[in-house]
Amino acid sequence: MAEEPVRSITVSGSGFAEVKPDRAIIRMSVVAREPTLDEAQREVASAVNNVLKMTDRMKIDRDNVDTTGASVRPDYRWNREREEQELRGYIAERQVTLELEELDKLGAVMEGAVKAGVNQVSPPQLDSSERREAYRRALHAAAEDARANAMRLAHSLDAEIGEVISVNSGSHAPRPPGPQPFGARMM
Repeated sequence: MAEEPVRSITVSGSGFAEVKPDRAIIRMSVVAREPTLDEAQREVASAVNNVLKMTDRMKIDRDNVDTTGASVRPDYRWNREREEQELRGYIAERQVTLELEELDKLGAVMEGAVKAGVNQVSPPQLDSSERREAYRRALHAAAEDARANAMRLAHSLDAEIGEVISVNSGSHAPRPPGPQPFGARMM
């Protein structure tokens, strides 16, 4: 006896969940260009120390401040007369990443960091401690939507819905939100 081929339909569903941000990740850098490596590193270290003092004054836990990213590189420019590169000095850079759990301090932290010597600040990345649960609520809503789509399609074809053969969430782990409350979507 030959097996009957599996008859199936494929549907998609979407779901959405909102949560209010309750934390922010702030990425910033101190970059110094000086004639000597020591001068560049001193300038960067001074600014980073000022940032750490500022976070201490604002009672931000040191576990939420990461200052480990650092780099130094020579600073060359092209000399047209001699047709060769010449060393102008050195560029030192130190990255600071701060996780802020009190959003009401966000403006003061960014302003204080710039006053402390930070010269590159990325826009804050808002996040929520409820992100994972919101993502799961969105998955549930998407599954319900897919089920409703399958039932409507089966009814239109005078067919019946059987068991689920395969599920694909169609997305990766949830991303931190932008400035507005975020939603998790799935296909």
